[in-house]
Amino acid sequence: MKNKKKAGIRGKVIMLIISLAAACLFFSSCQTEESIKKSRINQLEKGLYRAVYFKGQKPEKLKLADRLQFFKVPGLSLAVIDKDKVEWFKTYGYKDIIKYDKVTPATIFQVGELSQPVAAAVALAEVAKGHLRLEEEIGSYYENLIFAGRKFWPQGRISFTLSQLLSHSAGFYPWISTGYPAGASLPDLIQILRGEEPASNFFSWRGFDQEAGIRYSDFNYVLLQQFLEDKTGKKLLELARRDIFMPLDINVASWSLPETADMATGHVREGAAVEGDYYRYPEEAARGLWSNPLDYLKFVFEIVDCARGKNDGLLPPELARQMLSVDSRHPGLGFRLEGEREKFKIYMTGKTHGFRSALVIYPALGQGALIMANSDNGGLLLDEILRGLSVIYDWPDFKPEEKPLYRLDPSIYQQYVGRYEVNGSYYLDISVEDYYLVVHPTGQTPTKFYVETQTIFFSMDPFLRIKFNLDDSGQITGLTLWQEDYEIRAHKIR
Repeated sequence: MKNKKKAGIRGKVIMLIISLAAACLFFSSCQTEESIKKSRINQLEKGLYRAVYFKGQKPEKLKLADRLQFFKVPGLSLAVIDKDKVEWFKTYGYKDIIKYDKVTPATIFQVGELSQPVAAAVALAEVAKGHLRLEEEIGSYYENLIFAGRKFWPQGRISFTLSQLLSHSAGFYPWISTGYPAGASLPDLIQILRGEEPASNFFSWRGFDQEAGIRYSDFNYVLLQQFLEDKTGKKLLELARRDIFMPLDINVASWSLPETADMATGHVREGAAVEGDYYRYPEEAARGLWSNPLDYLKFVFEIVDCARGKNDGLLPPELARQMLSVDSRHPGLGFRLEGEREKFKIYMTGKTHGFRSALVIYPALGQGALIMANSDNGGLLLDEILRGLSVIYDWPDFKPEEKPLYRLDPSIYQQYVGRYEVNGSYYLDISVEDYYLVVHPTGQTPTKFYVETQTIFFSMDPFLRIKFNLDDSGQITGLTLWQEDYEIRAHKIR
Protein backbone atom coordinates (compact mmCIF):
# COMPACT_ATOMS: atom_id res chain seq x y z
CA MET A 1 0.00 0.00 0.00
CA LYS A 2 2.83 2.29 0.90
CA ASN A 3 4.62 1.48 -2.38
CA LYS A 4 1.47 2.30 -4.34
CA LYS A 5 1.17 5.61 -2.48
CA LYS A 6 4.81 6.48 -3.15
CA ALA A 7 4.40 5.54 -6.81
CA GLY A 8 1.37 7.80 -7.01
CA ILE A 9 3.24 10.70 -5.47
CA ARG A 10 6.17 10.17 -7.84
CA GLY A 11 3.77 10.12 -10.77
CA LYS A 12 2.17 13.38 -9.68
CA VAL A 13 5.59 14.98 -9.23
CA ILE A 14 6.69 13.82 -12.68
CA MET A 15 3.45 15.11 -14.23
CA LEU A 16 3.93 18.45 -12.41
CA ILE A 17 7.49 18.73 -13.73
CA ILE A 18 6.33 17.90 -17.25
CA SER A 19 3.51 20.46 -16.98
CA LEU A 20 5.87 23.14 -15.71
CA ALA A 21 8.37 22.36 -18.48
CA ALA A 22 5.62 22.51 -21.09
CA ALA A 23 4.38 25.80 -19.66
CA CYS A 24 7.90 27.22 -19.75
CA LEU A 25 8.31 26.12 -23.36
CA PHE A 26 4.91 27.56 -24.26
CA PHE A 27 5.55 30.94 -22.68
CA SER A 28 9.12 31.17 -23.95
CA SER A 29 8.02 30.37 -27.51
CA CYS A 30 5.31 33.02 -27.25
CA GLN A 31 7.69 35.62 -25.89
CA THR A 32 10.88 34.84 -27.80
CA GLU A 33 10.30 37.10 -30.80
CA GLU A 34 9.17 40.04 -28.70
CA SER A 35 11.83 39.55 -26.05
CA ILE A 36 14.57 39.26 -28.67
CA LYS A 37 13.36 42.48 -30.28
CA LYS A 38 13.31 44.31 -26.95
CA SER A 39 16.74 42.98 -26.11
CA ARG A 40 18.14 44.20 -29.42
CA ILE A 41 16.64 47.66 -28.97
CA ASN A 42 18.12 47.82 -25.49
CA GLN A 43 21.51 46.63 -26.76
CA LEU A 44 21.58 49.31 -29.43
CA GLU A 45 20.47 52.12 -27.14
CA LYS A 46 23.33 51.21 -24.79
CA GLY A 47 25.81 50.00 -27.39
CA LEU A 48 26.92 52.47 -30.05
CA TYR A 49 30.59 52.44 -31.03
CA ARG A 50 33.21 54.94 -32.14
CA ALA A 51 34.99 54.30 -35.42
CA VAL A 52 38.24 53.14 -33.80
CA TYR A 53 39.61 51.78 -30.54
CA PHE A 54 43.16 51.10 -29.39
CA LYS A 55 44.73 47.67 -29.66
CA GLY A 56 44.63 45.83 -26.34
CA GLN A 57 41.45 47.61 -25.25
CA LYS A 58 37.80 46.72 -25.72
CA PRO A 59 35.58 49.05 -27.78
CA GLU A 60 33.68 51.33 -25.43
CA LYS A 61 29.90 51.08 -25.53
CA LEU A 62 28.14 54.44 -25.85
CA LYS A 63 24.54 55.36 -25.05
CA LEU A 64 22.39 56.59 -27.91
CA ALA A 65 20.83 59.33 -25.75
CA ASP A 66 24.29 60.64 -24.85
CA ARG A 67 25.48 60.59 -28.46
CA LEU A 68 22.42 62.50 -29.68
CA GLN A 69 23.37 65.22 -27.23
CA PHE A 70 27.12 65.00 -27.97
CA PHE A 71 26.63 65.46 -31.73
CA LYS A 72 23.82 68.02 -31.29
CA VAL A 73 21.43 65.92 -33.35
CA PRO A 74 17.87 66.93 -32.36
CA GLY A 75 15.99 63.98 -33.86
CA LEU A 76 16.30 60.54 -35.36
CA SER A 77 14.06 58.01 -37.10
CA LEU A 78 15.30 54.43 -37.30
CA ALA A 79 14.00 51.23 -38.92
CA VAL A 80 15.89 47.95 -38.46
CA ILE A 81 15.37 45.01 -40.84
CA ASP A 82 15.54 41.29 -40.13
CA LYS A 83 14.08 38.37 -42.10
CA ASP A 84 13.27 40.73 -45.00
CA LYS A 85 10.92 42.91 -42.98
CA VAL A 86 11.07 45.75 -40.49
CA GLU A 87 11.82 44.02 -37.19
CA TRP A 88 11.57 47.22 -35.18
CA PHE A 89 11.12 50.92 -35.70
CA LYS A 90 11.65 53.74 -33.26
CA THR A 91 11.98 57.53 -33.24
CA TYR A 92 14.09 59.64 -30.91
CA GLY A 93 14.23 63.32 -30.04
CA TYR A 94 12.71 66.34 -31.69
CA LYS A 95 11.76 67.71 -35.09
CA ASP A 96 13.25 71.08 -34.16
CA ILE A 97 14.96 72.92 -31.30
CA ILE A 98 12.42 75.77 -31.15
CA LYS A 99 9.06 74.11 -30.47
CA TYR A 100 10.53 70.77 -29.33
CA ASP A 101 7.85 68.78 -31.14
CA LYS A 102 8.79 65.12 -30.98
CA VAL A 103 9.72 63.10 -34.06
CA THR A 104 6.81 60.78 -34.95
CA PRO A 105 6.71 57.70 -37.21
CA ALA A 106 5.18 59.92 -39.91
CA THR A 107 7.83 62.68 -39.67
CA ILE A 108 9.57 63.18 -43.00
CA PHE A 109 13.21 64.10 -43.60
CA GLN A 110 15.11 65.27 -46.68
CA VAL A 111 16.85 62.12 -47.89
CA GLY A 112 19.46 63.52 -50.30
CA GLU A 113 20.95 60.89 -52.65
CA LEU A 114 18.25 58.41 -51.63
CA SER A 115 16.09 60.38 -54.08
CA GLN A 116 17.99 58.80 -56.97
CA PRO A 117 16.72 55.18 -56.77
CA VAL A 118 13.14 56.49 -56.80
CA ALA A 119 13.86 58.66 -59.85
CA ALA A 120 15.58 55.70 -61.52
CA ALA A 121 12.51 53.53 -60.87
CA VAL A 122 10.33 56.23 -62.47
CA ALA A 123 12.51 56.06 -65.58
CA LEU A 124 12.41 52.25 -65.61
CA ALA A 125 8.62 52.31 -65.34
CA GLU A 126 8.65 54.27 -68.61
CA VAL A 127 11.03 51.67 -70.06
CA ALA A 128 8.65 48.89 -69.00
CA LYS A 129 5.81 50.65 -70.85
CA GLY A 130 7.92 50.89 -74.00
CA HIS A 131 8.11 54.70 -73.87
CA LEU A 132 11.90 54.72 -73.31
CA ARG A 133 14.83 52.36 -73.90
CA LEU A 134 17.72 51.82 -71.49
CA GLU A 135 20.22 51.98 -74.34
CA GLU A 136 18.55 55.04 -75.84
CA GLU A 137 21.18 57.52 -77.03
CA ILE A 138 20.64 60.88 -75.35
CA GLY A 139 24.01 62.58 -75.84
CA SER A 140 22.64 64.67 -78.71
CA TYR A 141 19.66 65.65 -76.51
CA TYR A 142 22.11 66.98 -73.94
CA GLU A 143 24.10 68.86 -76.63
CA ASN A 144 21.04 70.63 -77.97
CA LEU A 145 19.85 71.44 -74.47
CA ILE A 146 22.96 73.18 -73.17
CA PHE A 147 24.84 74.46 -76.22
CA ALA A 148 21.92 75.95 -78.14
CA GLY A 149 22.53 79.66 -78.71
CA ARG A 150 26.18 79.49 -77.60
CA LYS A 151 29.17 80.27 -79.80
CA PHE A 152 31.09 77.33 -78.37
CA TRP A 153 30.13 73.83 -79.52
CA PRO A 154 32.16 70.78 -78.50
CA GLN A 155 34.25 68.99 -81.11
CA GLY A 156 33.27 65.40 -81.63
CA ARG A 157 30.06 63.67 -80.76
CA ILE A 158 28.78 63.47 -77.17
CA SER A 159 27.49 59.95 -76.68
CA PHE A 160 25.89 58.33 -73.64
CA THR A 161 22.75 56.36 -72.90
CA LEU A 162 19.90 56.44 -70.40
CA SER A 163 21.46 53.52 -68.51
CA GLN A 164 24.72 55.47 -68.20
CA LEU A 165 22.85 58.40 -66.67
CA LEU A 166 21.18 56.10 -64.15
CA SER A 167 24.51 54.47 -63.19
CA HIS A 168 26.54 57.72 -63.03
CA SER A 169 28.78 56.65 -65.90
CA ALA A 170 27.79 59.24 -68.54
CA GLY A 171 30.95 61.31 -67.95
CA PHE A 172 29.88 64.25 -65.78
CA TYR A 173 32.39 65.68 -63.31
CA PRO A 174 31.60 64.85 -59.65
CA TRP A 175 29.32 67.55 -58.31
CA ILE A 176 26.90 67.76 -55.36
CA SER A 177 24.22 70.41 -55.21
CA THR A 178 24.44 72.64 -52.14
CA GLY A 179 20.80 73.70 -52.40
CA TYR A 180 19.25 77.14 -51.98
CA PRO A 181 18.17 78.91 -48.77
CA ALA A 182 14.63 80.11 -48.20
CA GLY A 183 13.86 83.24 -50.22
CA ALA A 184 16.58 82.63 -52.82
CA SER A 185 15.66 82.60 -56.50
CA LEU A 186 15.55 79.01 -57.75
CA PRO A 187 17.04 78.09 -61.13
CA ASP A 188 15.30 75.75 -63.52
CA LEU A 189 16.96 72.50 -64.62
CA ILE A 190 18.38 73.92 -67.85
CA GLN A 191 19.97 76.85 -65.99
CA ILE A 192 21.56 74.32 -63.63
CA LEU A 193 22.94 72.28 -66.53
CA ARG A 194 24.21 75.42 -68.26
CA GLY A 195 25.61 76.92 -65.05
CA GLU A 196 23.61 80.12 -65.52
CA GLU A 197 22.23 82.43 -62.84
CA PRO A 198 20.50 82.00 -60.51
CA ALA A 199 22.16 78.55 -60.45
CA SER A 200 25.13 78.55 -58.08
CA ASN A 201 27.00 75.67 -59.77
CA PHE A 202 29.50 75.53 -62.60
CA PHE A 203 28.65 74.55 -66.21
CA SER A 204 27.88 70.82 -66.40
CA TRP A 205 30.18 70.45 -69.41
CA ARG A 206 33.20 71.38 -67.30
CA GLY A 207 35.35 68.33 -66.66
CA PHE A 208 33.09 66.11 -68.76
CA ASP A 209 34.93 62.89 -69.66
CA GLN A 210 33.17 60.00 -71.36
CA GLU A 211 36.06 57.63 -70.56
CA ALA A 212 36.11 58.34 -66.82
CA GLY A 213 33.82 55.48 -65.77
CA ILE A 214 31.62 55.88 -62.70
CA ARG A 215 31.72 59.39 -61.24
CA TYR A 216 28.89 60.29 -58.89
CA SER A 217 27.46 63.60 -59.99
CA ASP A 218 24.08 65.24 -59.45
CA PHE A 219 24.24 66.40 -63.08
CA ASN A 220 23.29 62.84 -64.15
CA TYR A 221 19.97 63.06 -62.36
CA VAL A 222 19.33 66.71 -63.21
CA LEU A 223 19.55 65.71 -66.86
CA LEU A 224 17.45 62.59 -66.19
CA GLN A 225 14.69 64.71 -64.65
CA GLN A 226 14.67 67.15 -67.57
CA PHE A 227 14.70 64.26 -70.07
CA LEU A 228 11.77 62.49 -68.37
CA GLU A 229 9.69 65.65 -68.15
CA ASP A 230 10.37 66.54 -71.79
CA LYS A 231 9.59 63.02 -72.99
CA THR A 232 6.40 62.53 -70.99
CA GLY A 233 5.10 66.07 -70.66
CA LYS A 234 4.62 65.43 -66.95
CA LYS A 235 6.51 66.60 -63.85
CA LEU A 236 8.66 64.13 -61.94
CA LEU A 237 6.34 64.19 -58.92
CA GLU A 238 3.33 63.41 -61.09
CA LEU A 239 5.14 60.43 -62.63
CA ALA A 240 6.31 59.19 -59.24
CA ARG A 241 2.84 59.43 -57.72
CA ARG A 242 1.33 57.47 -60.58
CA ASP A 243 3.99 54.77 -60.97
CA ILE A 244 5.61 54.47 -57.51
CA PHE A 245 3.81 56.08 -54.58
CA MET A 246 0.17 55.18 -55.31
CA PRO A 247 0.81 51.52 -56.26
CA LEU A 248 2.82 51.04 -53.05
CA ASP A 249 0.41 53.02 -50.84
CA ILE A 250 3.16 55.49 -49.94
CA ASN A 251 1.44 58.52 -48.50
CA VAL A 252 4.11 61.03 -47.55
CA ALA A 253 7.14 60.64 -49.84
CA SER A 254 7.17 63.71 -52.04
CA TRP A 255 9.24 66.37 -53.76
CA SER A 256 6.85 69.12 -52.68
CA LEU A 257 5.73 69.90 -49.15
CA PRO A 258 2.15 70.73 -48.20
CA GLU A 259 1.78 73.25 -45.39
CA THR A 260 0.45 70.51 -43.12
CA ALA A 261 3.45 68.22 -43.61
CA ASP A 262 4.82 66.52 -40.49
CA MET A 263 8.39 67.49 -41.37
CA ALA A 264 11.65 67.72 -39.47
CA THR A 265 13.66 70.95 -39.49
CA GLY A 266 17.29 70.80 -40.60
CA HIS A 267 20.10 71.79 -38.22
CA VAL A 268 23.72 72.84 -38.79
CA ARG A 269 26.80 71.36 -37.10
CA GLU A 270 26.78 73.93 -34.30
CA GLY A 271 23.20 72.96 -33.40
CA ALA A 272 21.18 75.92 -34.73
CA ALA A 273 18.17 75.38 -36.99
CA VAL A 274 18.62 75.96 -40.71
CA GLU A 275 17.22 79.36 -41.64
CA GLY A 276 13.85 78.79 -43.25
CA ASP A 277 13.79 75.23 -41.82
CA TYR A 278 15.39 73.59 -44.87
CA TYR A 279 17.16 74.27 -48.17
CA ARG A 280 15.37 73.99 -51.51
CA TYR A 281 16.65 71.57 -54.17
CA PRO A 282 15.26 72.12 -57.67
CA GLU A 283 17.48 69.11 -58.49
CA GLU A 284 14.61 66.94 -57.25
CA ALA A 285 15.66 63.65 -58.84
CA ALA A 286 19.20 64.08 -57.50
CA ARG A 287 18.46 64.89 -53.83
CA GLY A 288 15.18 66.71 -53.20
CA LEU A 289 12.94 63.86 -51.95
CA TRP A 290 11.28 63.91 -48.50
CA SER A 291 10.27 60.65 -46.81
CA ASN A 292 10.38 58.61 -43.62
CA PRO A 293 11.99 55.18 -43.08
CA LEU A 294 8.81 53.10 -43.16
CA ASP A 295 7.48 54.55 -46.40
CA TYR A 296 10.85 54.54 -48.12
CA LEU A 297 11.42 50.89 -47.20
CA LYS A 298 8.12 49.95 -48.89
CA PHE A 299 9.82 51.07 -52.10
CA VAL A 300 13.11 49.26 -51.41
CA PHE A 301 11.42 45.99 -50.40
CA GLU A 302 9.33 46.10 -53.57
CA ILE A 303 12.38 46.51 -55.82
CA VAL A 304 14.18 43.63 -54.04
CA ASP A 305 11.07 41.43 -54.33
CA CYS A 306 10.74 42.23 -58.03
CA ALA A 307 14.42 41.41 -58.56
CA ARG A 308 13.80 38.03 -56.90
CA GLY A 309 11.12 37.27 -59.47
CA LYS A 310 7.89 38.85 -58.25
CA ASN A 311 5.48 39.14 -61.15
CA ASP A 312 2.97 41.98 -61.51
CA GLY A 313 5.11 44.12 -59.22
CA LEU A 314 6.28 47.67 -59.57
CA LEU A 315 8.84 46.71 -62.25
CA PRO A 316 9.39 43.62 -64.38
CA PRO A 317 11.95 41.31 -62.71
CA GLU A 318 14.59 41.87 -65.42
CA LEU A 319 14.50 45.66 -64.93
CA ALA A 320 14.50 45.39 -61.12
CA ARG A 321 17.53 43.09 -61.36
CA GLN A 322 19.36 45.72 -63.37
CA MET A 323 18.78 48.23 -60.58
CA LEU A 324 20.62 45.80 -58.27
CA SER A 325 23.15 44.46 -60.76
CA VAL A 326 26.93 44.87 -60.51
CA ASP A 327 27.25 44.07 -64.21
CA SER A 328 29.88 46.34 -65.78
CA ARG A 329 27.34 47.71 -68.28
CA HIS A 330 24.84 48.63 -65.55
CA PRO A 331 26.67 48.96 -62.21
CA GLY A 332 23.54 49.71 -60.21
CA LEU A 333 20.76 51.86 -61.62
CA GLY A 334 19.93 54.43 -58.96
CA PHE A 335 21.18 52.29 -56.07
CA ARG A 336 24.83 52.17 -54.98
CA LEU A 337 26.07 48.64 -54.46
CA GLU A 338 29.05 47.04 -52.73
CA GLY A 339 30.40 43.56 -51.99
CA GLU A 340 29.71 40.04 -53.25
CA ARG A 341 27.58 37.06 -52.23
CA GLU A 342 26.45 37.33 -48.60
CA LYS A 343 28.47 40.56 -48.31
CA PHE A 344 26.61 42.12 -51.25
CA LYS A 345 24.72 45.16 -50.01
CA ILE A 346 22.85 48.27 -50.98
CA TYR A 347 24.68 51.03 -49.17
CA MET A 348 23.76 54.66 -49.67
CA THR A 349 24.09 57.79 -47.62
CA GLY A 350 21.97 60.89 -48.15
CA LYS A 351 23.10 64.45 -47.55
CA THR A 352 21.38 67.82 -47.76
CA HIS A 353 21.89 71.02 -45.79
CA GLY A 354 20.78 70.08 -42.27
CA PHE A 355 19.88 66.43 -42.91
CA ARG A 356 21.63 63.04 -43.15
CA SER A 357 20.38 59.54 -43.91
CA ALA A 358 21.85 56.07 -44.37
CA LEU A 359 20.43 52.95 -46.06
CA VAL A 360 22.00 49.50 -45.65
CA ILE A 361 20.38 46.34 -47.03
CA TYR A 362 22.00 42.88 -47.19
CA PRO A 363 19.60 41.01 -49.53
CA ALA A 364 21.22 37.60 -48.90
CA LEU A 365 20.93 38.06 -45.13
CA GLY A 366 17.53 39.73 -45.18
CA GLN A 367 18.90 42.38 -42.83
CA GLY A 368 19.70 46.07 -42.81
CA ALA A 369 18.58 49.46 -41.57
CA LEU A 370 17.39 52.88 -42.69
CA ILE A 371 18.21 55.86 -40.49
CA MET A 372 17.29 59.53 -40.93
CA ALA A 373 18.53 62.47 -38.84
CA ASN A 374 17.93 66.24 -38.93
CA SER A 375 21.49 67.54 -38.47
CA ASP A 376 24.67 68.07 -40.47
CA ASN A 377 26.34 66.00 -37.72
CA GLY A 378 23.89 63.18 -38.34
CA GLY A 379 26.34 61.24 -40.47
CA LEU A 380 28.71 60.82 -37.53
CA LEU A 381 25.92 59.52 -35.31
CA LEU A 382 24.51 57.28 -38.06
CA ASP A 383 27.93 55.64 -38.45
CA GLU A 384 28.00 54.85 -34.73
CA ILE A 385 24.50 53.39 -34.95
CA LEU A 386 25.51 51.19 -37.90
CA ARG A 387 28.49 49.92 -35.92
CA GLY A 388 26.19 49.09 -33.00
CA LEU A 389 23.76 47.25 -35.28
CA SER A 390 26.64 45.38 -36.93
CA VAL A 391 27.78 44.05 -33.56
CA ILE A 392 24.22 43.02 -32.58
CA TYR A 393 23.28 41.37 -35.89
CA ASP A 394 26.81 40.27 -36.84
CA TRP A 395 26.89 42.05 -40.19
CA PRO A 396 30.02 41.56 -42.31
CA ASP A 397 30.76 45.32 -42.33
CA PHE A 398 30.72 48.40 -40.08
CA LYS A 399 32.56 46.91 -37.13
CA PRO A 400 34.71 49.32 -35.05
CA GLU A 401 38.35 49.26 -36.20
CA GLU A 402 41.24 48.34 -33.93
CA LYS A 403 44.25 50.65 -34.24
CA PRO A 404 47.70 50.28 -32.69
CA LEU A 405 48.90 53.10 -30.47
CA TYR A 406 52.15 54.33 -32.00
CA ARG A 407 54.63 56.75 -30.47
CA LEU A 408 57.03 58.87 -32.50
CA ASP A 409 60.33 60.45 -31.57
CA PRO A 410 59.53 63.68 -29.62
CA SER A 411 61.33 65.77 -32.25
CA ILE A 412 58.82 64.69 -34.91
CA TYR A 413 55.86 65.90 -32.85
CA GLN A 414 57.56 69.27 -32.33
CA GLN A 415 57.75 70.05 -36.05
CA TYR A 416 53.94 70.01 -36.26
CA VAL A 417 53.43 72.52 -33.42
CA GLY A 418 52.19 75.96 -34.49
CA ARG A 419 49.26 77.91 -35.91
CA TYR A 420 47.50 76.89 -39.14
CA GLU A 421 45.17 79.33 -40.91
CA VAL A 422 41.96 78.09 -42.51
CA ASN A 423 40.77 81.64 -43.19
CA GLY A 424 41.20 85.08 -41.66
CA SER A 425 39.01 84.26 -38.65
CA TYR A 426 39.47 80.52 -38.21
CA TYR A 427 42.69 78.87 -37.07
CA LEU A 428 43.93 75.51 -35.85
CA ASP A 429 46.45 75.87 -33.02
CA ILE A 430 48.49 72.70 -32.50
CA SER A 431 50.49 71.74 -29.43
CA VAL A 432 52.00 68.46 -28.22
CA GLU A 433 51.41 66.49 -25.02
CA ASP A 434 53.27 63.27 -24.35
CA TYR A 435 52.57 61.01 -27.39
CA TYR A 436 49.74 62.92 -29.11
CA LEU A 437 48.97 66.28 -30.69
CA VAL A 438 46.32 68.64 -29.34
CA VAL A 439 44.41 70.55 -32.04
CA HIS A 440 42.52 73.62 -30.81
CA PRO A 441 40.18 75.13 -33.45
CA THR A 442 39.07 78.73 -32.97
CA GLY A 443 36.13 78.86 -30.57
CA GLN A 444 35.95 75.08 -30.13
CA THR A 445 37.09 72.43 -27.67
CA PRO A 446 40.63 71.05 -28.15
CA THR A 447 40.90 67.51 -29.53
CA LYS A 448 43.62 64.87 -29.12
CA PHE A 449 45.13 63.38 -32.29
CA TYR A 450 47.06 60.12 -32.23
CA VAL A 451 49.68 58.70 -34.61
CA GLU A 452 48.56 56.74 -37.67
CA THR A 453 51.70 57.32 -39.74
CA GLN A 454 54.52 59.84 -39.46
CA THR A 455 52.42 62.49 -41.24
CA ILE A 456 48.85 61.30 -40.56
CA PHE A 457 47.08 61.58 -37.20
CA PHE A 458 43.56 60.66 -36.08
CA SER A 459 41.18 61.62 -33.29
CA MET A 460 38.86 59.22 -31.50
CA ASP A 461 35.76 61.26 -30.73
CA PRO A 462 34.69 62.26 -33.25
CA PHE A 463 36.80 60.33 -35.76
CA LEU A 464 38.85 62.87 -37.74
CA ARG A 465 42.07 62.53 -39.70
CA ILE A 466 44.80 65.09 -40.33
CA LYS A 467 47.54 64.85 -42.93
CA PHE A 468 50.47 67.26 -42.68
CA ASN A 469 51.81 68.55 -45.99
CA LEU A 470 55.55 68.86 -46.61
CA ASP A 471 57.52 70.74 -49.26
CA ASP A 472 60.50 69.28 -51.15
CA SER A 473 62.86 70.16 -48.30
CA GLY A 474 60.67 68.36 -45.73
CA GLN A 475 59.30 71.53 -44.11
CA ILE A 476 55.66 71.57 -42.94
CA THR A 477 53.61 73.88 -45.16
CA GLY A 478 50.09 73.09 -43.99
CA LEU A 479 47.56 70.36 -43.31
CA THR A 480 44.39 68.76 -44.60
CA LEU A 481 41.67 67.65 -42.18
CA TRP A 482 38.94 65.16 -43.11
CA GLN A 483 35.65 64.47 -41.38
CA GLU A 484 33.36 62.17 -43.43
CA ASP A 485 33.34 63.89 -46.83
CA TYR A 486 34.04 67.27 -45.22
CA GLU A 487 37.54 68.64 -45.91
CA ILE A 488 39.44 71.59 -44.41
CA ARG A 489 42.75 72.88 -45.73
CA ALA A 490 45.00 75.15 -43.70
CA HIS A 491 48.48 76.59 -44.26
CA LYS A 492 51.02 76.99 -41.53
CA ILE A 493 51.66 80.64 -40.54
CA ARG A 494 53.95 80.09 -37.57
